[in-house]
Amino acid sequence: MIRFEAEAVSLEGIDSSRPKIHYRQGGEERELECDFVAGCDGFHGVSREAVPHSALRTYSHEYPFAWLGILAAVAPSTDELIYAAHERGFALHSLRSPELSRLYIQVGPDAERADWPDDRVWEELRIRLACDGFTLRDGPVLEKSIAPLRSFVVEPMQHGRLFLAGDAAHIVPATGAKGMNLAIHDVYVLARALALWYRKGSAELLDGYSAACLPRVWRAQEFSSSMSAMLHRLPGSDAFPGRLQRAQLQQVCSSEAAARSLAENYVGRPYDR
Repeated sequence: MIRFEAEAVSLEGIDSSRPKIHYRQGGEERELECDFVAGCDGFHGVSREAVPHSALRTYSHEYPFAWLGILAAVAPSTDELIYAAHERGFALHSLRSPELSRLYIQVGPDAERADWPDDRVWEELRIRLACDGFTLRDGPVLEKSIAPLRSFVVEPMQHGRLFLAGDAAHIVPATGAKGMNLAIHDVYVLARALALWYRKGSAELLDGYSAACLPRVWRAQEFSSSMSAMLHRLPGSDAFPGRLQRAQLQQVCSSEAAARSLAENYVGRPYDR
């Protein structure tokens, strides 16, 4: 049974064989008894908070920049993603549909939306994405948001009958485009483990859930962090990091092995069967 418009309030008994989800629906407090709980409720959900803090180890890193993103009612200006490293900061042109475009620019971590009216955003995008033969289309801005970039991982990704997945267990910088990929992999691993439990009564894959997920999580963290460091303008007046970025970009553009490695990490490796 699927319960719509239900707000999870808390979890109970995740160390027992019958954990419970307390939720609110239609103004009433209700309770759902489960065999297992999949904590797919995001970074701010109640699932991770249900695990004793002493049972978890948290790793996190805050990056010294953020992304200002817009969703615009305009056809994409390109058939492919564009990642731009510019002296004024990073920019990204991504695609949503034939009629919608999603675009981003690097801003400071303390930037405010009010400081970035639509005209300023489009002008900055034109500067950072400028290239011979390329014309950036603009149009009405439907959404605008600012998202700080950060990395976050919690270990292990399970406790008792609770299994964390997606943003409840890990967050990666958006530069590597790995957030959804990792969440889908988590659910893929968990689905196989639950199927084995209900089919044969074996907890082997459930017990190994965290160990099966974390290597891919950390690979994605390293790749996303590396991409962020290569493409974003770093704060400060020291020119050394900028020269390192240029050297890294030149390596990717001139070495087939380096380009292949980046492509493999970006596309992602096949799931284990």
